[in-house]
Amino acid sequence: MTGHRVEWANALRGIAAGCVLAFHFGVVFWVRQDVAASLARRPALYAGDAHAPALSRLVERSGVDLGAFGVALFFLLSGFVIAISLERYTRGGFLVGRLLRVLPTYAAGFAVTVAVVRLMGDPGHELSVSGVLTGMVPGLALASGARAPGDGIVWTLIIEMVFYGVCLIGYRRLTRGWVAPLVVAAACVLVQLAVPAPHVVVGSAVGGMTYIVLLAAPFVPVMLLGGVLSGMRRAAVGRGAAWAVAGVLAATHVVLLSTTRVVATNLGYRLTFLAAIGLFSALVVAGDRWRPHRLLARLADVSYPLYVVHPVLGYALISVLVGHHVPVAIAVLGATVVVLAAAWSLHVLVEVPTHQVGRAWARGLTARQAVSPSAELVAEGSNGGAD
Repeated sequence: MTGHRVEWANALRGIAAGCVLAFHFGVVFWVRQDVAASLARRPALYAGDAHAPALSRLVERSGVDLGAFGVALFFLLSGFVIAISLERYTRGGFLVGRLLRVLPTYAAGFAVTVAVVRLMGDPGHELSVSGVLTGMVPGLALASGARAPGDGIVWTLIIEMVFYGVCLIGYRRLTRGWVAPLVVAAACVLVQLAVPAPHVVVGSAVGGMTYIVLLAAPFVPVMLLGGVLSGMRRAAVGRGAAWAVAGVLAATHVVLLSTTRVVATNLGYRLTFLAAIGLFSALVVAGDRWRPHRLLARLADVSYPLYVVHPVLGYALISVLVGHHVPVAIAVLGATVVVLAAAWSLHVLVEVPTHQVGRAWARGLTARQAVSPSAELVAEGSNGGAD
């Protein structure tokens, strides 16, 4: 541990970002050209996967899903860090801090996506004032019945926003015991059992809201798991109870993900999430031996803006370059360099300053509402690397 940063948790952010980027640029773009082309707003380079690189086809058929692995790590880390924020701040401070942590950077990244769609000629006629404005806030377009340009990753941030709502309701009960996380997990099960899948999602506010709730249900237990293990590290939850609850939450996640009606997953995807949970759990126990690594630290720094900006920008660049007969390896390398540069720019110009403002406002709100000293001490003792 360096200062207040948990090094293994920070390194996992870099690993997660690298996994997602490598899988999307190295596998998904080539073996799922229909999906990649729709995000790039370009004609497909070929039909099916017959012309995909052999290694991409091999990875796809192996069932290894590094994209799912990265997303699972992001969810676990989010729960881990948010548990610390709940101890550190009042509800108002928590909400302000988290929203300024997520929304400005996403909005800036979405603006990059909109610019790419415009440069590609907006073939699907997606760009409208209402669509662009509502698209800058994850979930707002669905909840309001608007039609926003798709970027391929907003679904994960919608789940994150739902989790913030859960945290505002449960607050420190989620971080100081085992009952509240199990109650929330049971609520996720009831929601999935009782709420029918919407017939219309895009363009219907009711359908969009229903979809959001059903989308989040299988993944909220994963974030709760990260929070419970965070509480165990801070001795807010007993070890035996924490591991028992973690097992229940992992099982709940698998059952819900296997039976959800709005998220299409296969066995490999579900096993990948379990593998990520296993790795994360092992690092909670033994990760303090982790030594900082410069490359992973730099990748961790830009992990969020990189995640936000890479699909549409990267896929469009690869599609254009390959369409002009640039060799595959050079096209992928060029796109990687460009999205890393874009992510670094967003990190420096948007993410860092807005995060600093968010933390300052959160601390100010908390100080005015006289947070108890014990909560401050618990929170300051272990920081996952982000407030």
